[in-house]
Amino acid sequence: MKPSLIKQLQPHLIAIGIFLLISFIYFSPALSGKALQQHDIAQWTGMQKEIADYRETHSDEPLWTGSMFSGMPAYQISVLYPSNLIQYVNKLMWLWMPNPINLLFLGMLGFYLLMISFKADFRIAIAGAFAYAFCSFYFVSIQAGHNTKIHAIALIPLIFAGVLMAYRGKWLFGAAITALGLSLQVYANHLQITYYVAITLALLVIAEFVRALQEKQIANFMKASVFLVLAAVLAILPNITNLLLTYEYGNYSTRGPSELTEKKTSTGLDKDYALGWSYGQLESMTLLIPDFAGGSSVYKLDSKSESYKAVAANAGDAQARSFTQQAPLYWGDQPMTSGPVYSGAIAFFLFVLSMFLLKGTQRLWIASAFLLFLMLSWGKNFLPLTDIFFDHVPGYNKFRSVAMALTIASFMIPLGGMLGLMRFVSGEEDKSKLKKYLMYSFYVCGGLTLLFALLPGVFVIFKDKVMSN
Repeated sequence: MKPSLIKQLQPHLIAIGIFLLISFIYFSPALSGKALQQHDIAQWTGMQKEIADYRETHSDEPLWTGSMFSGMPAYQISVLYPSNLIQYVNKLMWLWMPNPINLLFLGMLGFYLLMISFKADFRIAIAGAFAYAFCSFYFVSIQAGHNTKIHAIALIPLIFAGVLMAYRGKWLFGAAITALGLSLQVYANHLQITYYVAITLALLVIAEFVRALQEKQIANFMKASVFLVLAAVLAILPNITNLLLTYEYGNYSTRGPSELTEKKTSTGLDKDYALGWSYGQLESMTLLIPDFAGGSSVYKLDSKSESYKAVAANAGDAQARSFTQQAPLYWGDQPMTSGPVYSGAIAFFLFVLSMFLLKGTQRLWIASAFLLFLMLSWGKNFLPLTDIFFDHVPGYNKFRSVAMALTIASFMIPLGGMLGLMRFVSGEEDKSKLKKYLMYSFYVCGGLTLLFALLPGVFVIFKDKVMSN
């Protein structure tokens, strides 16, 4: 006898209830009308003030504003597209929750659905959802006011859930989920994240093609690919007006050719500007050790900190209080940062373990995507790869802050970790091998953390960098 529908839905309803509860508790001040002090949102409020005032007294949509520079199109500031019905689907996905409760909930829900598409136990799926949405990059970006970026990041798992369903035989349903996730992400209007997703999807398609060759399932691969191409078209069409306006505007911005410099043949950003925020190679250890590069460029310390005591001993308590209100703790390669990209020690450990447990094209795709975007995040610190992408990959030179490539690396860590955990508890692997893989993973993660704890000065020269600043 088949279980009742309620019994089948019960674990998923429990998961959704947990996500709602955690989201509301974590950002409970939003329920009383309070809002985060988000720097970028404060700036945006000022930029769109003239546009908002115009809307109150006119029925047409203003496409130009004089409040930015000497005047500029409003396309990337504030334009309403009433005919884009995806905006109503977006509100439904958010359940009309206040910001940033909606962003945290959407990130957890999307990753949960991705894990369920892998037939994961709902408890592992919930753990994966927490690991993904509680990556420090998520909250650092929320604090900074990068709401469109977080909106786009929250939808990444939903897109991949649809694509993987399609390649596992559920062509129509998978394509529908892909179209939904991708259309919502394009609507979020953070095209850099969508661009990174497209590259990652290309790696996945290659891996699926290799798997189809090995299993002699080319016909099924082609059918799924056709459905997914149609899904991509359907996702783009509701957002086509914004995309075309953005493309047109880009040709007259710093992302297009310039008549004022000798670089008239350039089709994108100046390389030095685009690579200004490049993650350091050694700084990438923040994925495992959060304050490996010091933390935030501006951080409030208390009177118990060693920094406070050191300043107080040399310059007095008043100077110490002033200094520690905005202490410059960061000493990494970027000009400044609101905080590190930390995926969680447990999630990183499980990711390393998964590299021993996963097999075939699944491991190939996850490992290659992680390594590619980790190296792309290094930007000017790894020019051999950066130059290839910047000079030859279409569209890559339109985006800045290459450290944002860690978005995909931060997605691959919990995804690989949870898939590895699924295989670990499945009983398919020999127990002696499991013990060996556990020890290898412990040696990698524990060994690295122990090495940096015992010999920090060998790898990180803190004093010289701080003094030079």
